[in-house]
Amino acid sequence: MRRVGRLILFLAVFILLAVLCVVGGMRFGLLPGAGGGGAAGGPAPEEAPPVPMVEVVILAQPAKRGQRITEDMLALVEVPEDAKVPTMLENIEDAVGKLAARDLPQGIFLTQGDLVESAAALFEGAGSIAAAQIPPGYVAISIPISRLTSVSYAIQPGDRVGILVSLPFVDLDQDFQTVLPNMSAGIIGNAVWVGTAEGAGVMSGETLQTFVQQVTSAGNNPVGRSETEGEFNLYAVPAEPQRPRLVTQLIIPDARVLHVGDFLERQPQVTPEPAEGEQPANPPAEEQQPQPAANPPAAPDVVTLIVTPQDAVTIKYLLDRQMVLTLVLRGADDTATLETEAVTLTYLLDEYRLVIPAKEPFDVMPRVDTVAWPDEFHYAPPPTPTPQP
Repeated sequence: MRRVGRLILFLAVFILLAVLCVVGGMRFGLLPGAGGGGAAGGPAPEEAPPVPMVEVVILAQPAKRGQRITEDMLALVEVPEDAKVPTMLENIEDAVGKLAARDLPQGIFLTQGDLVESAAALFEGAGSIAAAQIPPGYVAISIPISRLTSVSYAIQPGDRVGILVSLPFVDLDQDFQTVLPNMSAGIIGNAVWVGTAEGAGVMSGETLQTFVQQVTSAGNNPVGRSETEGEFNLYAVPAEPQRPRLVTQLIIPDARVLHVGDFLERQPQVTPEPAEGEQPANPPAEEQQPQPAANPPAAPDVVTLIVTPQDAVTIKYLLDRQMVLTLVLRGADDTATLETEAVTLTYLLDEYRLVIPAKEPFDVMPRVDTVAWPDEFHYAPPPTPTPQP
């Protein structure tokens, strides 16, 4: 009997749990027929109202700053009306013929600020393109170049270069700041003794004044010195003006090339297309005369470098002293600090084991006094312009 009572109690609990599950499922809409908005018997959900759409202009092709926008570069796409920005363009005609105010990527929604009417508007308040490429703390400066001083025109914007210079040194009289040796003069009574490369003599009066004027106008007329050769007292006079002593050094090891040539932008000549029904300005191809090939572009004569302000001052000084600056091209991945030794005649003799030729009683013909360079390698700095009155 006890076992039968337990079985009845177990069945009663099971039935109670089943009833509670059915009631709860109907209450929360988990079973068909419930009032919770199920698939059978519940009200259908309301449809959302349609979102209004508008067309806006996008750029189908990338455009560079200053590039003129054409119709084939544009497209129309739909966007929700509430997502449209007031400055977005809605008509393709509003963009055709204008210039890109900056570099524009493909797929961008065009706005009024992305386009300008003319090239002059590109620089209003924005500065030049060149200035935007100069990092803070640096400046740009231009130097003249030739085929020989620019690595045969291989240098291009973005390259890194070094700058070589050769300086000719001469001895000066520190007080006069003139090239040595000086002219000499001495007072003997009422006359003045004057020594020059042409000799020495005693003069007075008008003769002395005329001679001094001739010596002064002749330029550098150095005096000599007394020398003793055996029993003879000689007066040695220089055979030529003082020879400069040359030294060459890499003064700026790392500079960035900003531009090669002038920054002037020359627009290509465009022939307008004839209107409908209008005869073309040019005759048909079979009637046209063969045109000569276009002239190749002129070689650049100037390069603009990005350097530190102190390096710019150094370059300015050397240019004012009419020194020739030679560029050396560095490797694209070379980031090492370049260190060089100044080169003089003594350095060449010591470092490369050069010997001074002995004086021999014979020679070969023809006589060669100097090693001539080809004319195309002769480089002279541009003349200083004369101020106009």
